[in-house]
Amino acid sequence: MAQAVASCAGVRAQWISVTSQLSVSRSTLASRAASRAGAAPVPIVCGRSKKGKEEKAEAKKAGKKAPEVSKQAKDAARKKFAAAMREVVSKQGKAYDRIVREMDRDQYREYVLSVRHAPLAGEPQAAILSDWLPICEVIVADKVAYEAQKFFRDNDMTIPETDQVPLTAGDQIEGVPAITSVLPSLGPEVAGMAFAMAGSKVKDIPMEQLEFGVEDWGSFEVAVSGLEAQAGTKAMRATAAGVLGVSIDDEPAAVKRVYRKLIATEHPDRNPDASIEKFNAIKEAYDLLSDRGGQSGATFEGLGDKAKRDFVKLPGVQAGSAPFPKSAKVEVQLRSLTIYDRISNIFTARNMSLQSRLPTAAAPKPAEPMAPAEEVKAQEPEPVAA
Repeated sequence: MAQAVASCAGVRAQWISVTSQLSVSRSTLASRAASRAGAAPVPIVCGRSKKGKEEKAEAKKAGKKAPEVSKQAKDAARKKFAAAMREVVSKQGKAYDRIVREMDRDQYREYVLSVRHAPLAGEPQAAILSDWLPICEVIVADKVAYEAQKFFRDNDMTIPETDQVPLTAGDQIEGVPAITSVLPSLGPEVAGMAFAMAGSKVKDIPMEQLEFGVEDWGSFEVAVSGLEAQAGTKAMRATAAGVLGVSIDDEPAAVKRVYRKLIATEHPDRNPDASIEKFNAIKEAYDLLSDRGGQSGATFEGLGDKAKRDFVKLPGVQAGSAPFPKSAKVEVQLRSLTIYDRISNIFTARNMSLQSRLPTAAAPKPAEPMAPAEEVKAQEPEPVAA
C-alpha cells in the first residue's frame, strides 16, 4: 500500500513538472518571436516584409535605381523562401496528425480556414484571392486533456478511468472563438498554408490585408461538391451555347435576345416546318445557359446548398499580430489542404480561373470627371469579364 501511494505521488510530481516545463517553453518561444535578433517586430507578409516593400517604393519615388540582382541570386532566394514555407507546413501537419492520433474524437473539432485579400482603397486586389480561398484544416483540441494524455503516453502509462472525464455542456469546444483568439499568433503558419495552396502570387500580400473565414468540414464538403457540379456542367454549357449560336461568356441579356428570336422561329405553332426536337433543344439550352451553371456558385460563400453551409467570417482578426495567448484552453494546429488530391485539383482549377480575371480584380478607384460628350462617343465600351 505504501509503495502504491509513493508511486502515485511520484507520478503527480512528474505531471506537475511537465506542465510547468510546457508553460515555460511556451513563454520562451513567445519572447523569442517578439524579440528576434533584438530588433523590433517587422509586419509579417506572405513573403517579402512590408518594410522591404516600403523601402523599395521610397527608393523608386526618389529616383534611385535599385541594385542589380543576378538571376542566380533571385532563383536562390525563391528556393530558400519556398523551402522555409514547406518546413512550416510540414511541422504544422505533423503536430496536427499527432493530435488526431493521440486524442479521442470527442476531444477535438476540425474546421477549414479560408482567406481573402482586402486591399486598401485604390490598391489592386490579388486576383487569386479576389474570392475566398480555403488554405488549410484547423484542429481545435481540449488543451488540458491533450497535455494529460500526452504525459501518460510519454511515460508508457495507462490513463486512469477517473481522469477520462467527458466534457460537460459548458466546456464543449467552441471552434470559432478558439480560432479567433489563437489566429493572431499564427502569422508564419498562415503564410505557409496560403503559399502552399495559392503559390508565389500571394507572397507579397501583407497580413493586415487578409480576411479570414471558418467553417466546419461538413459545410466545406458542400462547397466542394458545388464546385465539382460546376466543373461537370462546363462541357454541357459549351454545347448549349453552340445550339443557340452564342458564346458561353456572352451577357445574359444578349443570350436572351438570341433565344427569343430562335424560339419564335422554331415554334411549331408559328412554323409548320419547325421540328419539335429542335424547339425543345433550344429551350433546354437556354435553361442551362441562363442558370450559368448555378448563379448560387458565383462566389465561394454561395457554393452548394446555402442551407447546408455554415461559413463564418472573422472580422478584425489579423494573423501574426500578437503572441500566443497564455490563457488559451485549447491546442490549435493547421494542416494544408494540398494533402487531398481531390480538393487540391478543384481549387487549382479555380485559382487559374480567378487569375484569368485580372481586369475585374482591382479595388475600386475614385471616380474620374466625366468626359465631354464628343469624347464619350469616340470611346469604345470597356470589355466586361464573365
